[in-house]
Amino acid sequence: MTAKLYNVGVYIRLSRENTAYIGEDSLSIENQQSMLSKFIGMMPGWIEQRTYIDNGATGGNFNRQGFQDMMSDARSGIINLVLVQDLSRFGRNYLETGKYLEEELPALGCRFVALSDNIDTETGENDIMPFLNAMNDYYLKNLSDRIKSVLTAKAKDGQKLSGTVPYGYDRNPAEHTRLIVDEYAAEVVKRIFEMRVSGMGYANIAGVLNKESILPPRLYYFQRQNREAKQGVTRIWKDMTVKTILRNELYIGHTVAFKRKTRSYRDGRQIDRDPSEWIRTENTHTPIIDESVWQAVQKINADAKNRFAGRREQRTSLYTKLVVCADCQVNMCYEFDLKNYPNGVYEYGAYQCRTHISSGRTVCSTHRISEINLNKLVLNHIKEIAGTIALDESRMLEELQHRLMGSHRAGKADMTKVRRELEQQLHTLEIQAEQLYEDKVCGTITAKTFTDMAEKTEAQRREIADRLDNLTQTAEQSEAKLGDINRWIRLIKEKSTLLEVDRDLLESLIDKIEIGEKRMVGGVKTQDVRIFYKYVGLW
Repeated sequence: MTAKLYNVGVYIRLSRENTAYIGEDSLSIENQQSMLSKFIGMMPGWIEQRTYIDNGATGGNFNRQGFQDMMSDARSGIINLVLVQDLSRFGRNYLETGKYLEEELPALGCRFVALSDNIDTETGENDIMPFLNAMNDYYLKNLSDRIKSVLTAKAKDGQKLSGTVPYGYDRNPAEHTRLIVDEYAAEVVKRIFEMRVSGMGYANIAGVLNKESILPPRLYYFQRQNREAKQGVTRIWKDMTVKTILRNELYIGHTVAFKRKTRSYRDGRQIDRDPSEWIRTENTHTPIIDESVWQAVQKINADAKNRFAGRREQRTSLYTKLVVCADCQVNMCYEFDLKNYPNGVYEYGAYQCRTHISSGRTVCSTHRISEINLNKLVLNHIKEIAGTIALDESRMLEELQHRLMGSHRAGKADMTKVRRELEQQLHTLEIQAEQLYEDKVCGTITAKTFTDMAEKTEAQRREIADRLDNLTQTAEQSEAKLGDINRWIRLIKEKSTLLEVDRDLLESLIDKIEIGEKRMVGGVKTQDVRIFYKYVGLW
């Protein structure tokens, strides 16, 4: 009977709690890698394919890049053996670890070996594995409880434990969890509160700050740190930024902690706590805003909220998340009002650039369009396309195939022939690999010759397998696009009979609609509106 060749994926994880002890820890990245590589070298038929590393990653969940890359390679057949130093490196979540080891990896035909724990799924049932798995999970829970206890004590002491320091403050160099006033930013905070007391709205305050080119909080933070701002950090003050500052008790010297929590020690996703669970400690640092000013602003905020609630009900617009500003690509906001006419009261709705509104009308421009006009435009465009299809559907189909599939419109017969040839080559290489191992066991070839030839054979196998995967993927994509084209044509013909736009029509057919700014062309006011359809894109 021929022995099986194993393409080994080495998985290495160093948890956050271990990182402080790397210099003396046997579980360091380097030590794990060295030990596992030496072990592979002693095992006949084992070929080290790839190493996957998660440095500073918790074992409580499997949202780790290295782990996910390893599982992807296992599913693709690139590796068929996972090697770790011990079971806890793989994971500490009892339920999830069990699912991977007892269900998914066996279903993939992938062997699992934990070296220090003497676990090998190839040898059959591993009675000790569930107990080790449970102990690892208990360790994680115990660690979580101890950390939570320490953080609670620090929060009650008024220490700033996590997150970016709020605008207007900095961390005390002598005591990192205490705050000191940043004089420049504190003056901006005082101005924000003064403008609110004078009756200015959130967006108008943002507009003043934008006109004066004052850096918004996140950008100011990176500048002070002499760091390049992360992608997505904007130079714009927005109404929500102002609103957040005006509602933060930190500015009157109080620290409020534990507003959010994780779902469990296994699940790191954050959820909001009930306000009764918050830890609020007064007079923990120097206030920037007087108590009287704070109270006045909170009353203004509450009154404004009540007025808005009484004037307009909240509702979802017909085009929510579908219309975007053509210039800044931000979702447009919807505003509606009830207007009185001689023959009754009618609702009037329109869309405007959210960036323009939230910045106090200092950034971008309005790009305003009424919902009535947008409905007419969308419906007319669909009917126009349906008319073109009715005139010559075969020409439309050919045009769409050329546009969306390009050079990948190869015939099924040609693709099937090439795939069969590649599959035959793979089969031949697999037989050669098995023969190599038999020759090594029988002493026909040396261990070094076996390793060199096995690596060469495996490289050829992977190259052909990649070509086969790409060909299969191309064929599947072509089939999917052809199906999408036919589906789009069918939907266009079906929806063109409607007399008005509804949400079902929009969700069935449209990805997004870009609204341009109005402009005068030859004395006529025009506005560009670009419709991106599902399946086929811009049309």
